[in-house]
Amino acid sequence: MPGAPRVDKGEGLIRTYDLLQALRTDIDMAYENLDEDRESQFLRRGVVRAIFSYIEAMIECVKVEIRSTIRTGLYTGNLTQKEQDTLGPLAIIGAPSGKFLPLDQNLKRTFKLAAKVWALNFSLSTDGEDFRDFLAAKKARNKLTHPRTAYDIEVTDYDMHCHTVAGMWVQSEFQKLFNERVNSLLSGLSEGERAALANRTKENHA
Repeated sequence: MPGAPRVDKGEGLIRTYDLLQALRTDIDMAYENLDEDRESQFLRRGVVRAIFSYIEAMIECVKVEIRSTIRTGLYTGNLTQKEQDTLGPLAIIGAPSGKFLPLDQNLKRTFKLAAKVWALNFSLSTDGEDFRDFLAAKKARNKLTHPRTAYDIEVTDYDMHCHTVAGMWVQSEFQKLFNERVNSLLSGLSEGERAALANRTKENHA
């Protein structure tokens, strides 16, 4: 049976950090396994699935944070219908995540919406080779998850390159987005509040 949150023990409903950490570990382990047999199609497909599970979860985690910002009244602006379709209902958990979108559109719309809601100076970098490799990886992943022929489930050396770049690119963009978010939040704190937060962070990492 799937796990369920143990609210009585202080667990959150989503546990975003744990979700991303677990999926990041899956990627690391998938690559470690592949090192044992780089020609194994089974192990290559395992890497692809791990990478795209992580990417899909990362996008949803950004939406979770956006919904929280809106739900708690920290953003009072208006969303267009397109933005509402991207974000989906504001429910914490259990509601559909929004209108189905191809992965690249979902990624671009979600990160653009995050920048708007959080008033960040951020735009997704989509004009370079990394983004083109991401699109190629997405196309190959779609064939893998909806195969019609034996060729659709074959992961070539070029595919592996694109999948690896895609995972690294999305993670880098995610990190840049949240660095901007953290800096924006810190700028709104007093010197005393920033010092208290810094001390608390040091204690947590001691």
